[in-house]
Amino acid sequence: MKLSHLNPPQREAVLTTDGPLLVLAGAGSGKTRVITHRIAHLLEKKVQARSILAVTFTNKAASEMKERVLQLAGQKALGVTLCTFHAFGAEVLREHLSKLGWPKKFAIVDTGDQLALIRRAMKDRKIDDRAFDARKVLTIISRAKNSGVDPQPKPEGQGDDYDLVAHLVFPLYQLALKAQGAVDFDDLLVFPSRLFTEFPKVKQAYAARFRYVMVDEYQDTNRAQLDLLVHLAGEHQNVCVVGDDDQCIYSWRGAEVRNILDFERHFPGGKEIRLEQNYRSTPVILDAANAVIEKNPERRAKRMWTDTLGGARIRSVCAPSEEEEARFVAQEIKKAIAEGFPPDEIAVLYRVNGLSRAVEENLRELGVYYEVIGGSEFFDRREVKDVIAYFRVIANPKDEISLLRIVNVPSRGIGDVTMERLTAWALKHEVPLWEGLTRASEIEELPQGAAEKVGEFVALVERYRKRFTKGKLAEVTRELLAEIDFAQVARANAPSIASGDRKVKAVSQVIESLEAYEKKEGPKASLLTYLNRLALDMKSEEDEPEHQRGRVTLMSLHGSKGLEWRVVFMMGLEEDLLPHSGMQGEPANPPEERRLCYVGMTRARERLVLTRSATRIKRGKELPRTPSRFLADLPEDLVDVLDLGAVPVGPPSAKELNFFDALRAKLKAGKDSEPPKPT
Repeated sequence: MKLSHLNPPQREAVLTTDGPLLVLAGAGSGKTRVITHRIAHLLEKKVQARSILAVTFTNKAASEMKERVLQLAGQKALGVTLCTFHAFGAEVLREHLSKLGWPKKFAIVDTGDQLALIRRAMKDRKIDDRAFDARKVLTIISRAKNSGVDPQPKPEGQGDDYDLVAHLVFPLYQLALKAQGAVDFDDLLVFPSRLFTEFPKVKQAYAARFRYVMVDEYQDTNRAQLDLLVHLAGEHQNVCVVGDDDQCIYSWRGAEVRNILDFERHFPGGKEIRLEQNYRSTPVILDAANAVIEKNPERRAKRMWTDTLGGARIRSVCAPSEEEEARFVAQEIKKAIAEGFPPDEIAVLYRVNGLSRAVEENLRELGVYYEVIGGSEFFDRREVKDVIAYFRVIANPKDEISLLRIVNVPSRGIGDVTMERLTAWALKHEVPLWEGLTRASEIEELPQGAAEKVGEFVALVERYRKRFTKGKLAEVTRELLAEIDFAQVARANAPSIASGDRKVKAVSQVIESLEAYEKKEGPKASLLTYLNRLALDMKSEEDEPEHQRGRVTLMSLHGSKGLEWRVVFMMGLEEDLLPHSGMQGEPANPPEERRLCYVGMTRARERLVLTRSATRIKRGKELPRTPSRFLADLPEDLVDVLDLGAVPVGPPSAKELNFFDALRAKLKAGKDSEPPKPT
């Protein structure tokens, strides 16, 4: 196998096969190439395939790596164990879990089963599952298990009641798992280490078999995964980990950046090789990203560089409002597509998912197809669809799909039997379903009391139909939703407090969307034209022109790691957003927020646009925003700053258009002829 196409540090990492090795692989530095070539090189050295173990975090990454190793080494690579941490743990447990008192055949529970067990345990402890979110309790238990400890209540003034609830629930939860012969995903990591500790012969067998161990994305490992790795390294210590502490952004799910920072403590005598040459981004983007990440106090020193030249300057844009920020991003995306950038080579990244809503609306308005990754599109959320269905019925009572959706939302005693008989009556008399509802009192087949309930619903719709024709769409919507107690019912039907909050927030965003629409359209604003605008992307994939099949990507910064695009927009570069002040009760983590910003910036290959808003609406009030501290770290010579508040808005005047037309004509003439000679 030739290694000439590898750069010197990559080649050194491939050829260093014995002893502990930390490969610091910066963003876009070709780490997968190193891992796959290293496995192929070991096979070339006559190392048995069954003696090699390579673990990563996702099935997709594992299968892609397997495919590349097969291309490099051929059929002899089939015996290499290349899988996720959890898959490896499951294999160990299939052989040995019975030693811990579990049946030989065990089940792996999913999240739904886990939550059911948590709620049952809470009930046994007489803890109200309406006051405490079972999902949050499960998160605390999961984090504790991955840290190698049992959940414990924190000292006075340091924790909250959730820590105590998790402490009380944990033993019952584990007992329930064991009673039904099951384990959860965390047990797939924790139990193998327990087996290796309590049964030394089991540990010796695995350490003897796997003489070469490799780990991808090492910065994402937690304590349980580190313990497993220490056990497997055994006496041979041939462990190679590949990762980047600057890209450790998952501490909220247990990742320990100290696993990289303290590598030599866990694996004495370890060697470090840095992959600092970047094959992705322009020097401008890399220099700016380096300037941001270098401010972190604790990190492995490295500086990404590239041998490519040039590159567009980074744009730092301040918009007067969040709506203006979203509009600017959407318009710039439209321009980039017009310049020839494929939509699927453009991404919009944000720290919190709520920032996507306004961008989605503006992209819809401009006819730009997009895809929201890592969450449902704003207008695909159930509670939002329900509100939109109310709008559709009010605007057009013949919309029977929307009518059937919301006739009993929230529940008002109009059940399936009632609607089935109303539908049958309408079909028999060849009239729209809405007419059947308006004449419910004439239909004898309806259950007792149903006609009155239907009449109340009809009266509600008719009353608000008149109200909406007089304008003030957002204000009328608030009154409608308050009258039917929509928000309270959404909370009551949510599986958790946090989920209920998200539902209510989504409904609030519909109203904000209406407000923005009214502000833009003025007296022309109507419910029907608003709905028509939302219908912009309702066409199916088959109806899209071939050249529009690509979609712009909208996703969170956390979800973007490992991906890349030619053009990247990062939104919300403001204090309390990026860096964030702390999510869902978690304390702020400034070093990780800085790493998150670095990850986002290094997703861009050619163009990077950083945007922020000077003000945002919070609880109905317009509040000023502070620019992110990360913007101040950017070298001035790499950045073009644009303040949209200082830029005249509106289309160019006729005079300006004539000037530019004349200028273009002169430039074209200049291309077609020799320049005039000086006199």
